[in-house]
Amino acid sequence: MAERQPEDADAILLEARKTKETAERMANGDGPPGEADDIRVLAGMVHQVAEQVERLASIVRDDTAPLAWSDGSDT
Repeated sequence: MAERQPEDADAILLEARKTKETAERMANGDGPPGEADDIRVLAGMVHQVAEQVERLASIVRDDTAPLAWSDGSDT
């Protein structure tokens, strides 16, 4: 498996920040641009956040798995 670089996490965090900002604008009444459907935009954002979580989880799992269990167990 290829080693993950810190830049991978930085890119994910940037994507997450942009998604959060879009969600905040929508929550404040600023709809998506043009004729975009609010529900479809929201569904796309949820999908994007899920992908970001998966990517971050794989980085954490690959980089810090031995530290995940403070009691020394693996279950």
